[in-house]
Amino acid sequence: MPAFITGARGHDFGRFDPEGLFTAIGQAGFACTQLAYTKAIAGVKSYADVTPELVAATKAAVEKTGVSVAVYGTYVELSLVDEAQRRAETAKAISQIGNAKFLAAGCMGSETTKMEKQPGVTRKEAQEALLRSLGEIMPACEEAGVLFGVECVYYHAMNDPEAVKMVLDTIASPNLRVICDLANYIGPENASVDAQRRIWDKVGSWYGDKIAAVHFKGQAFAPDGMHLCTSLEDSVIDYAGGFAMLRQLPQRTLPVLREEAVPARAASDIAFMEQFYQG
Repeated sequence: MPAFITGARGHDFGRFDPEGLFTAIGQAGFACTQLAYTKAIAGVKSYADVTPELVAATKAAVEKTGVSVAVYGTYVELSLVDEAQRRAETAKAISQIGNAKFLAAGCMGSETTKMEKQPGVTRKEAQEALLRSLGEIMPACEEAGVLFGVECVYYHAMNDPEAVKMVLDTIASPNLRVICDLANYIGPENASVDAQRRIWDKVGSWYGDKIAAVHFKGQAFAPDGMHLCTSLEDSVIDYAGGFAMLRQLPQRTLPVLREEAVPARAASDIAFMEQFYQG
């Protein structure tokens, strides 16, 4: 069974300098973070602003606070079918591989582009673009010894366990990993506990050993089926079943990152999350 390490997404704390950010995360009780420079660090508007001096300051903050970088977040659009735009987004991810290695990040990470951002594009077309992007990113990650995690999201190009398995099988890179957000697999049509358990069975048996990090957030559904953010206590997500699957995995450690963290609620959120670690 993995040792679960409780963390939080950095940009839920606001924008700080590196020491301020990592200090705030640690003081809230979290041991690791998902760091996205363009969302969490003051003054960073693009990856051009991520200077060697800033990365060095981040490493110093890690060492001072003991808060590690579980996921180096690169929020890029990997599934754009416009080839020039896709290549530009892919280049952003590749440009950050060295920084992720320097910070000893558990993995890099990205989602795979909302379908609504490309009206008229089919999911198959978007997934083919994703494969092209990963085909360019993964050799660079392999050369650097860096892991790269892609996140399944219900309304994105890679949207269900079948799509994740296809991507992993097609790319077949030893450095390709998965970021598992239990809530991101669930829509109103598969929100019953039985339906969720069937999803967890697929995730665990098909690619559970490839999971590099876990996201943890609350979710419910409006009468029209729209996804709603909720407190963890009000969520419809089957955390018990999801963590029963995660506890069977061979990984030595797994970071569990609170998404949509509210620092004032950190203590109760951590207590809620940790109740699932031992069953």
